Amino acid sequence: MKEIYKRGISGILYVSILLGTGLYTKIGFFCVLFIFSSLAMFEFQRMQKYLSPIPVIFLFLLYYQLFTYTLHPTITTSLLFLTLGVNSYLAILIAIKKPFPLGPIQKSGLTYFYLMSSAFFIVATYSIENAIPMGITLLMYLLIWTNNSFAYLIGKRWGKKLLLPNVSPKKTWEGFLGGALACMLICLLIANYQSEYPLWVFILLAILIIKAATLGDLIESQFKRQAHLKDSGSLLPGHGGFYDRMDSVLFTAPYVYLFFILVKYVS
Repeated sequence: MKEIYKRGISGILYVSILLGTGLYTKIGFFCVLFIFSSLAMFEFQRMQKYLSPIPVIFLFLLYYQLFTYTLHPTITTSLLFLTLGVNSYLAILIAIKKPFPLGPIQKSGLTYFYLMSSAFFIVATYSIENAIPMGITLLMYLLIWTNNSFAYLIGKRWGKKLLLPNVSPKKTWEGFLGGALACMLICLLIANYQSEYPLWVFILLAILIIKAATLGDLIESQFKRQAHLKDSGSLLPGHGGFYDRMDSVLFTAPYVYLFFILVKYVS
């Protein structure tokens, strides 16, 4: 019970900082995400014993160019497909129960095209046109938070059948289904109170986030298992580190960005 309180308090503080900056100031949101993402990258690099400041510098340049509307579309498109390729590769390895190859080249590639580029696409969702300022980013965070919170609560209370025991000894099918149901219900509720997107967009978005958020969590669990660590850090009570807190949104953001680009194209 004490762990749930810790997770709840640190989670509320984390979300409050994001919302407080995102709703009132664009530069504040970019700065907060840059700090959080840089800390997550540091934790990941420390986990892999591969420390370098260069990815943080590149992330700053990407954020700056996105903020000033000077980022060339070709860079965004190329980065998107590289990120989706790396993320999908990690998801396949999880599905076939293979360990991640972690040689020097792989560690470098993962830092740039899994952590850094995924962190870029979190703020890139901010730039997608929407009737509500920061609407897509808020929606993404809300659905991921709903899915993960209910998966944790229901899994802790009623979970029996393990989802992927070789990767995570705590995640269960009961928790997964509980989180999925809550995420879908929230999506349907939001769909009834907006007129910008049809219902099918929200249904597909819920399915996307249910799968991607769970995979992002499992991928981080596999990295921790291979590094023989329980948490990526200790800065967030009840959660561990910033990488622990951001694992789902980091993996999910590139797919959400592509999804809304395709929805806009179809519309």
